[in-house]
Amino acid sequence: MRVKDPGRIRRWRRQRHLSQRDLAYLVRRSQAAIWQIENGRLQTVEEDLALAIATRLDVPWDELFEAQEPPGPR
Repeated sequence: MRVKDPGRIRRWRRQRHLSQRDLAYLVRRSQAAIWQIENGRLQTVEEDLALAIATRLDVPWDELFEAQEPPGPR
């Protein structure tokens, strides 16, 4: 899934009074991965991670991410 706006994830995380480390623990990823997402270095993430982040932040997933179409046949 594609990250819509990295800053939006950061703002929601801060509103929930979570550090990057806290969110990383909750979604079973590294703090570095959360940093990369929030700073636009990681622009696409696996669906399970996107849903976990949205769930832990209590935000509808489509506010933070957009689904990507699977690659078509060549």
